[in-house]
Amino acid sequence: MFSKLSQLPAPLQQSLIYASAIVISKGLALIMVPVATHYLTPADYGRLDVLQTLADLLSIVIGMGLAETLFRFAGSETDDKERKKVCANIFSMTLLLGFFALIIGQIFAVQIAVLLPANIATNEARLILASLALVGTIIVPLAWLRMQNNAWLYLLGSAGRVVLQVAIAIPMLMLGFGVMGVLCATFISAIALCCYLSWEQFKDTGIRFDFARFRAYSAYGGPLVFVGMAGFILGSFDRWILADVAGTTEMAQYALATKFGLITAVLIQPFDLWWHAKRFSCLQEKNGRQLCADYACAGITIALFSALIVAAAGPTLVRLLTPEAYHHSIVFIPWLTLLAALHNATATMAFGAMNKEHTLEPAMIDGSAAAMALLCYFILIPNYHAWGAITATSIALSYRFIVTYKVSQQALLLPYPLAKLAIVTMLAVIILMVMPNDSLTIIGFIVRVGLLMTFLLTTILLGLIPFVRKLANINNLRGSK
Repeated sequence: MFSKLSQLPAPLQQSLIYASAIVISKGLALIMVPVATHYLTPADYGRLDVLQTLADLLSIVIGMGLAETLFRFAGSETDDKERKKVCANIFSMTLLLGFFALIIGQIFAVQIAVLLPANIATNEARLILASLALVGTIIVPLAWLRMQNNAWLYLLGSAGRVVLQVAIAIPMLMLGFGVMGVLCATFISAIALCCYLSWEQFKDTGIRFDFARFRAYSAYGGPLVFVGMAGFILGSFDRWILADVAGTTEMAQYALATKFGLITAVLIQPFDLWWHAKRFSCLQEKNGRQLCADYACAGITIALFSALIVAAAGPTLVRLLTPEAYHHSIVFIPWLTLLAALHNATATMAFGAMNKEHTLEPAMIDGSAAAMALLCYFILIPNYHAWGAITATSIALSYRFIVTYKVSQQALLLPYPLAKLAIVTMLAVIILMVMPNDSLTIIGFIVRVGLLMTFLLTTILLGLIPFVRKLANINNLRGSK
């Protein structure tokens, strides 16, 4: 098996290993859905989701865009020693930020718990804040593994943490510890992964404190905090407003649909884990702009196909894995998968704006999109609840995509095949509209598979997946021999 894997194109090799890490991690997380919904009431599940959205927000602040900063500055270096110096300095910044986040989080845990919806306990806030500070320190080590094509160690670290987390969380839930049990499992697994990856990073690159470099890295990574916070507003903040307006029970149904919708992002992630770490170095290669455009098209195509897969399988999974009280979430899944694909496409086409020495433009674009989303949330959610949240997010993400594309093309003109991308996008939307979401039958299964194959064959005929072309070339060479 490993010999066959080594014969595949490098991007596909790395993506498959990353996919294995994600399958293990998310597969175990998916197993937790029926366990959590069995031992937690919808109200408790809603509280847990509030804490998880808090984690989404604060992980952005703690990370301060340091992974993207590493990709930008280390990826542009051709000398290996200089590349390690860049990483050593950014790693030291990560450790400092994690330490300050740990201290500040515990100091203000009481105030944070009071500000959160759903009656969050202080001890619950303390645990999630401590876990976040620890997880923040592993962002750079994981990013460095991706840059070094060390996908196997990445798999060991990321999947190992989830295995440990689930192994602790399930018994804690069975013993009646509820939300606190899940949070304790998260904290213990975060400690283990933080210690392991920090030691591996120290052995490889060491730690350096070059404060002159810190200034340049902060100018690039600092605005990305606002980009990340805007992403939080666009992806998670609607649930907090919905919890206040409709209550945690209805919010839990929408939150569950969001989890299944974001499986789209999980399916895209193997490619993104490889591509985002390599795009700056790819630009330096011969015919780099064409290569970047080709891989960006592949990313967008994978995002759309992932949305269709989740829209096809999500309703059946909800019925199989959750109690009937959660089944109303099914109607939201197709549109949340499409929004996840749109979010990913924007990040993929933002390469030109991210190729500068600073990231002020992405921060301004995402900030204005977040402001637009907030305004629409407060107008639409009180009257239309979950559908208001989906509509508001759609408006803001569409604006963000259009402006990001224009600004990025002005900064770095890439030859995207826009007509082909438009065809597959329209096809994906049509398929989502006609995709059945009723209980699975033989006819329904055939219809779902037929729609997926129609999209897949169209993308292959249009030549939007470079991996397919490379595999075809390899097979042709073998055939000629």
